[in-house]
Order: sequence, then structure tokens, then C-alpha cells
Amino acid sequence: MKVARCTARLVLVAFIASFFVAVAGRADASSDNPSADEAEFVAALNQARAAVGVGPLTVNSQLTALARQHAQEMADAGHIYHASPISAGVTAPWVKLGENVGTGPSVPPIMTAFINSPAHYANIVDPAFTYVGVGVVWVGNQMYTTHRFMQLSSSPAPPPTVAPAPPATEAPGPPPAAAPVTTPAPTTTRPPVVTPVTAPAYTPPPATPERVSALLIALRAAGL
Repeated sequence: MKVARCTARLVLVAFIASFFVAVAGRADASSDNPSADEAEFVAALNQARAAVGVGPLTVNSQLTALARQHAQEMADAGHIYHASPISAGVTAPWVKLGENVGTGPSVPPIMTAFINSPAHYANIVDPAFTYVGVGVVWVGNQMYTTHRFMQLSSSPAPPPTVAPAPPATEAPGPPPAAAPVTTPAPTTTRPPVVTPVTAPAYTPPPATPERVSALLIALRAAGL
């Protein structure tokens, strides 16, 4: 059954000047080939899941297109934020959706930020999610990325698990990243229809001579 629920959204915005200074001379081919960065993200996500015994995510073309669209919108706006709602455009029979968004100089530091954030990490290793779509857009040397996660109604229910703790890391502080949103599908149910019933008023039968005689005979027979 789909359950209506929506978690709170938290946007953590922090601009770290050292990142921009360090990547000012960045000249690799990633900015010219965002699909390679998307594939690197997917590999990193599945590596994080494998480390805690969770199955890999399968790339979904619709989620990928929507993730790319939202990454472009964030790049145009110059800041990161969550789509509202994250279910917009998803036509598959989904049960649960999640979203991670972030910005930074490259894939590794953004993944480090996601792994180090309990809320983002929960989306990454959630065994209910079986599909993912990753979008990457570059603006100069700055990457904007959106990760969409999905559980379909046909997906088997995952066994109950205790949420794994994020792995320890000695990486430097994370680049700007917004907290994820996890939204199970809303439920539409029909309320029961109740038709009121009113009992008719009691109407005594007419007192005819025949009924009076029968009553007297019954009383005498009873010794009354």
C-alpha cells in the first residue's frame, strides 16, 4: 500500500573558497562529458551499497532525464534546491522516491559529502530503492548534480534492516550540498459510503370488535 508521507527539507549552503581556488586550473574532460561523470556517480553509489551488503541500483532512463533537467535548473539558478514535488514527471508505478542534490568541483568530493551526511547516506543505501537516475551539469568548473532514487510497486519488499552507519572517512570538509528528500507515494482511497436508515414510527393495529373479543377470551383463559 502506498502511504502519504513527506519529510522536512533542509538546505545546507556553505561556500568554501578553498575549493574554488584549488580547482581554478581544472582542465580535464569531465566538464565536456557530463555522462562520464554520471556513470562515475552510479559506480560510486553502487560501491557504497555493496559495502553494506545492499544490491546495486539500475539506471532508469526516465529518472536520468528528470535528474538532468533538475540539475540544469539548479545550474541556471546558481544554487541547489530540491524539486517540488520530486514525483513530477515520473510515470512508472512508484512506491517510494528519493532525491539527493549537490554541487562541487568534481564527483569525489560531492560523493564524500553525501556519504558523510546521514540523510543523504540513508537514500544511497536504502534497500527499498532499486533504480536511480543521475544528472550532471557544469557551469565553468562547478558541477551541479541531482540523484533520483525509486522503488517500483513491483519491487519486492526489502527485509527489515537496521540502517547502517556511514563509513569513517578522513576526507576534508564537504562541498555545499542540500539534504535529501524521501517521499513515499501518496495514497488515494475511497471513503466508505454510508446510507442513513430511519426506522418508521410504530403504528398500533386498529382495535376492531373481533380483536377485542379475542383479547377478552385470551385473558379469561389465563385466569385474569
